[in-house]
Amino acid sequence: MKQVQVSEVEEEIAFAKKAATAFAKDPSLATFRDKDLGPGCLMALRWGLGEDCVVVVKLHDDHIPTNYANLVKACVQ
Repeated sequence: MKQVQVSEVEEEIAFAKKAATAFAKDPSLATFRDKDLGPGCLMALRWGLGEDCVVVVKLHDDHIPTNYANLVKACVQ
């Protein structure tokens, strides 16, 4: 079983949407972050065959990367 704090999940989803918007505006952008790299920092990677997915990773030992499928495409519309 995975235990999460709702506020952390909401923060990650908001970050994924922010990254997807940046990816939609700049097709050459492959990575995104909104803070300096360091422990606990969220980072997004453009992903997928259509390059319309956003993988969010957190610089933390316990974080499991999450792929938000088709999120870039959703931000374009």
